[in-house]
Amino acid sequence: MRAAVLVVATIALWACASRPDPYMGSPSRGQMITHFDLALDARQHALFGELDDFRRVADDLAQLEPANDLPAEIVLQLGPMRWEAREAALARTIAEAAVGAASIAETCGDCHTANGVPLGDRFTLGGPPPPGSPARHMAGLNWASRLLWDGLVGPSDRTWFTGAEGLKELGALPEGLPTDHDRNAVATMGARLRQLGDKATLARSAPERVEVLADIWATCASCHSGPR
Repeated sequence: MRAAVLVVATIALWACASRPDPYMGSPSRGQMITHFDLALDARQHALFGELDDFRRVADDLAQLEPANDLPAEIVLQLGPMRWEAREAALARTIAEAAVGAASIAETCGDCHTANGVPLGDRFTLGGPPPPGSPARHMAGLNWASRLLWDGLVGPSDRTWFTGAEGLKELGALPEGLPTDHDRNAVATMGARLRQLGDKATLARSAPERVEVLADIWATCASCHSGPR
């Protein structure tokens, strides 16, 4: 828990760095932004192992009715997203929440592709904060994790692979990280993150990316939420 408190302020500086501008071609872009924000909130709660908040946000997303002026073809594409959100709201474990958040992101990307919305090319890659402290290192990990999410939501191969390479580079957790885990546990989690970064660079299909991203977030959450 202390690690989460340490990095939250630093992460805030980079949390929205890769958010695209609103897509001006949508007649209901306000609702699309709401979808985006709820899906992003679900991702953040899964990442930090906040199960109650995750289930609440997933349920909000599942209950969100399409706007009246939303084209029928987009309304049809929202069905899978709402179904995944409904399933995610039933998550009983951190691992299930991580799978749910990643699956929601996949349906966003499917809808964007089906409707010719080039969101993937609108994300900015940004970069990790300069090194110098454990908090900055953790904010860099958050940056890489966020780009993986962006890569599914866009969808965007470029964004996904940038995040995967970032995770490989930053996955080793720094010395002096305030955490309730012992040093060996932290080292094991860091090694696991780098392994998953390698796996992410090889993931080509959306289902493969959902699987590896869920594993990444579950690993992060297991550290953020403390020993169980």
